[in-house]
Parts: sequence; structure tokens; C-alpha cells
Amino acid sequence: MKHFKVAFVILIALAVAVPAFAQPTRLYDKDVKALLEQSKQSFEKFWDALDGQFKSSVFKGPDGEFSVKKMGEDYKKTIELAKERFTDSYSASTEVAAVLRDGVRPNNFVAKQGTNFKGASEWAAHFTQIKQLAAEYGAVFPPVEGQSVRRYTDKEVKLATDGVEQAAKALANAFDNALKLDKTMAAPARQAQVAQVKALGESAKVLGSRISDTQPASAQYTALFDQATKVKATLTAGSAAVATQAGWAGVSKQLGIIATAFHTTWAE
Repeated sequence: MKHFKVAFVILIALAVAVPAFAQPTRLYDKDVKALLEQSKQSFEKFWDALDGQFKSSVFKGPDGEFSVKKMGEDYKKTIELAKERFTDSYSASTEVAAVLRDGVRPNNFVAKQGTNFKGASEWAAHFTQIKQLAAEYGAVFPPVEGQSVRRYTDKEVKLATDGVEQAAKALANAFDNALKLDKTMAAPARQAQVAQVKALGESAKVLGSRISDTQPASAQYTALFDQATKVKATLTAGSAAVATQAGWAGVSKQLGIIATAFHTTWAE
């Protein structure tokens, strides 16, 4: 019993001491569309909760005086426009950037009212959704000066995985031909290195399939970039580095798109 208690304590300590591994993730188009709708609805709830005197007042913020009523109307229209423009072929990055920009005024207005006024809780819910929306576009809310607001659609990410798959096939052939010129390399070693490049294309294909089916893809993303890191090291360290440079650049460019879509980075 004593040994059991000690083991139990150790397990608890490990659970506390070792943080959970953060997997790269992204929302699918349908989820972003839903988030835009939720943002619209949560702002309407906030607006409905406000006292009439607040709606008809004039607020003096960091950028001057403005009508609270007009502020609300303009902001709501901006959210509606982003929602309307968003499609599976257009991520509405420009329109979402406008949402983040126009959301600054109501956020400043709320901040000046304190925490006990009517609508405070409703704004807190809306604020959380806008922050999530901003993060999905690689940005923050409230926005910072010069921040980029950009999101790749599901179609664009799938095209990037297709690009990696096709480019990896061509790269594997170029790599194989270049390695054959090295007469000191045994055939099994050459074949093993070429197989690494082919595996990169297969990993991209698997990720693309998950994206097409709108299934969770964090593990497949991690597998792709783990393989890409191995291939990059193999190509740059070997005798075929010059011969494969152009082919690798094509693969790496597509990997950069995928990495950005999953809110990470890739060093091309």
C-alpha cells in the first residue's frame, strides 16, 4: 500500500510538472463562418443590453468625440459585411481587418464605463469571440500598429498540400539522379535518402485528405513538418545540395503557406 501511495504521488507530480503539448490547429472555413455569425449576435446582445442614455450619448475617446449610436451601427455593419463576403474562395481578410479596426471604439467605450454597467458581460463575451477571430487571421485584438490580417481558406491550404505532394515527386527524381553521380554512395543508402523525400509527399497527401474532409489535422500537420525538417537536413548536407536547391525551394514555399494557415512558421 505504501508503494502504491508513493507511485501515485509521483504520477500526480509528473502530471503537474509536464505541460500538455500544444498542437498546431486552425479553424475550418465553416467554423470561421459560424464565428462571424456568433460575433454578430453577441454584439447585438450587447447593444440590446445597453441603457438608452448610453446609446444616445456622445463618447470622447482617444481619437476624438463620436456618437455612440453611430459607432454601434457602423460596427455592426462592418461585422455583417465580413460575414457576407466570407466564402470558401475568399477569406475576407480585408473585411475582418476592418472589424478589428472598428471594434477599437466600442472597446474603448466599454473600458471607460467600468465593470458594473449594463452590457458589461455581453461585451466580455463578444470581446472573447473577436479575439478568437483575430487569432485565426494571424492578428490580435485590440489591433497593433501595422499588424498583418491574413487567412488562407481551406481550398488554399489543400492546394498547398497538393503542391508539396507534386513538388516532392519531382524533387525525389532530381535527388535520385544527383546522388547517382556520387559513385562512393551505395545503392541502399541512396534509396533510403530518396525514400525520405517521397515520404514527404505522402505526408502532404495525408494532410490534404484530412483538410478535404474537415477532420482534425494537428497530428498530420506535425508529421508533415517533422518529415520536412529531416528532408531539409538531408538535402543541405549532402553532395546533391546544389542540384536540388530549386526543387526544394518550390516545396518549401508551399510548406510556408501551410505553416501560416496553422498559425506557425516555417524557415524556408
